[in-house]
Amino acid sequence: MKVLVREDFRNLELNEFPYDRGHTALGEYHCIKPKGVYGNWHDPISLHQWRSLDGSWLITSDGTKRFLEQNRGDHTKDSFQNVYCCLVHREVFFAPYSLEFDLRIFEKNHPCGMAFNYVSSRKYDAVVLWKDKVCVMHREEETFTFSAEKAVEFDDLKTYHFRLEIGHTLQVFLDGCLFLESSVSLLENSRIACVAKSACRYSDIQVAMSDENYQIHLQKKEDEQKRLQEKRKQYAPMQCIHKIDLQNFGSGRQLRIAMVEGKPIFLIAQHQKRMIRDSFARLSCLTAFDLSGRILWQIGEANPSDDNTLISCDLPVQIADINNDGRLEVIYSMDFEVRFIDLLTGKLLKKMPTPVIDGDPLVKNEPYYRLNVDAIRVADFDGVGYPKDFIIKDRYQNVWAFNERMELRFRYHHKNTGHFPYIADFDGDGKDEMFVGYDLIDHDGTMIFSLPMNSDHTDEIIYARCYLQEPKKLILASGNEGMNLVNLDGSIACHNEIGHAQRISLAKYLPEEEGLQIMATSFWGSDGIVSIFDGHGKRLKQMEQRSNGNIITPVSYDGRHILCVLNAGEDGGLIDGELDKVVLFPNDGHPTLCTEVYDIDDDGIDEILCFDQKSLWIYKASVFGRGTKLLKYTDNGFSNYRGEFLIPPEYA
Repeated sequence: MKVLVREDFRNLELNEFPYDRGHTALGEYHCIKPKGVYGNWHDPISLHQWRSLDGSWLITSDGTKRFLEQNRGDHTKDSFQNVYCCLVHREVFFAPYSLEFDLRIFEKNHPCGMAFNYVSSRKYDAVVLWKDKVCVMHREEETFTFSAEKAVEFDDLKTYHFRLEIGHTLQVFLDGCLFLESSVSLLENSRIACVAKSACRYSDIQVAMSDENYQIHLQKKEDEQKRLQEKRKQYAPMQCIHKIDLQNFGSGRQLRIAMVEGKPIFLIAQHQKRMIRDSFARLSCLTAFDLSGRILWQIGEANPSDDNTLISCDLPVQIADINNDGRLEVIYSMDFEVRFIDLLTGKLLKKMPTPVIDGDPLVKNEPYYRLNVDAIRVADFDGVGYPKDFIIKDRYQNVWAFNERMELRFRYHHKNTGHFPYIADFDGDGKDEMFVGYDLIDHDGTMIFSLPMNSDHTDEIIYARCYLQEPKKLILASGNEGMNLVNLDGSIACHNEIGHAQRISLAKYLPEEEGLQIMATSFWGSDGIVSIFDGHGKRLKQMEQRSNGNIITPVSYDGRHILCVLNAGEDGGLIDGELDKVVLFPNDGHPTLCTEVYDIDDDGIDEILCFDQKSLWIYKASVFGRGTKLLKYTDNGFSNYRGEFLIPPEYA
């Protein structure tokens, strides 16, 4: 027998397994790895319902043996009631194996055990102790099925020894005796994981293979590595082409970019949090700089601390030619004013106070007399050909639309607004409409339709056609409402449960397939799951990242390939439509906190920007051809909550 895994937890700290102690949303688009020792494990579950609670896993000891305890119990409800604590091992298996572990359960009312055939925290098989029985359980999204079960005497003081023989079928041995059998078979290239819905204790986890199966495993693992290496040969490696010292004005993912006379101008925003976590941040510093790092102007006082740079929302600032004079302006909100300034000089052009909300019956739980703007973007509600109008919003309740004279056009208040409304000419009348939350709103503020959804909110939106012969659709990442394709008459074409749908993108990820493909990620309750769908919403494949901050932005990489960037961390890189990591970032000490994609030299080939509070590094394919101009999100609508697309013009 060959032992592949032996975990007695002595290579971990005698402490909680690392986790985000604030249970924050920063990992939606920042690559953040909490400090600590991980060993061979990762925890793919993040959940805001656990704020004020400790971590999910605790490494403890009786003086002679180490144990891993589920340290959470069951603290989930509503849409997250099926969230299980998971701790996933890094090893993948390609041949039948024997999985042994010891398990003691401290509370019997919820399943606790070991998963195998693990693909993600929403797709796996498991053997669990539950109430007074041992069960073979399969999870597929929100559906749990049981292929076998048998009664067992519950004893909270007893440690049960399990051995699972996983091959063409499943055999479950309990305390040395065959206890259960099931037709569940091995899924190659899958993992194992501790999965528990209540308090329990694991020890002495081991995976072993027969000598014959081990040789099969090695050969298939080598074949998989060769397959991936052959794929990677098709792509030139990335190289760093430029570095910018951000001095003291760097930030988290609050970067805006615009092209002026063929050269990029960058804008970075810092903030200060006020009142309630991230809800009422003050824009505290705004810095414009060029590719050399030269500061063009700065408003406010810079402070690159985490408190002033890391936030789980947008900051209210955009770049646009809002007065149609051929020069770009910055439109931003600071200190209860909306201001227009010249992008290159910082000169103030126009300003207005934000709306008075004191006593407004449509505004709840706002601590100020005037609106503290949550997000801002421009629009063309009159169809004049340029974005002379703008909208501002509070956090999830209201949107105000103004014209170029800073006069109120209309007010929206109906359902949860989400983070960032989508502005487009949906009906082809030349005038912009607004999709906000679950509602489509006409240019004059009237309701066109409202989707039959009311929980959570829409995080990201795309409006495009996925097939040339079919009409455009709304593609929505709507949190607990899942990933949805919506027709322009308001009917739902496809609904997918993928956990808390967080991010989406659209591109020709599979060049041999018809139409465009949709990429999607989840976050709350099931972080790091990346899925690809066809244009009708059929899931083609999924995988689980061992890191957060997966922005899944499409990249025109080298003039021939459209790839998708995950993050710039150690588990990041660029994936293709089969979810293979075909381009990796160099191990050169580059920033990993934030990643952005932008064609900074306007040659049709995208650059990849990696940055944190200290520096910005720019990467590009080391070999590339002539790029094809594809449509992507407009420069005047930067947001951490926009669905990214990279599509031929005929699909728009």
